[in-house]
Amino acid sequence: MLEPTGYFPYRRALFAVFVLFIFGVSAVEIVSEFSAGESLDAMADDVSRFVLSAFVLAVFSIELRAQQRALGDIKDQLERARGRFAQFDPQSTRLASQYRAVMQNQFDAWRLTASEQDVVIMLLKGLSFREIADLRETREKTVRQQASSVYRKAGVASRNELAAWFFEDMLDPDIGSVPANSVNQR
Repeated sequence: MLEPTGYFPYRRALFAVFVLFIFGVSAVEIVSEFSAGESLDAMADDVSRFVLSAFVLAVFSIELRAQQRALGDIKDQLERARGRFAQFDPQSTRLASQYRAVMQNQFDAWRLTASEQDVVIMLLKGLSFREIADLRETREKTVRQQASSVYRKAGVASRNELAAWFFEDMLDPDIGSVPANSVNQR
């Protein structure tokens, strides 16, 4: 793999332009030297550059298509997951809406930007930084920086602590009904 999709707008585009330039220059040199009557042996360096750049462009194109398919698959999975929730009973949908409001209140209390909120939601859904970058059409480094900013604002050290912040109380029994010694054993 040449590079993550999230870098395409910058590094990949520059790389592609460079390889296309070498490909084009080599093609022009081969045609002009062949027109001047030179033999293929004399044009070996130009032919080798042309073949190598054509190979790199082919690999580049195949990799780009594979990454675009993978991104499409991730988008489809997310869409199917959204559709499955709508199949639950109305109370589940209402509770989910209420929990989303609670989450939004916490986002507001932490003063998260809209981008940071998107990153939190995708982190909680279990997506990797790279997958988030691909979906948001940004760089993985940007997503990592946004996640670090969220962790700092939330007072947590990691994705796991962030997830625990939102889900721990929902998964634990009512603390008031559990003997004190068993709470300390977690």
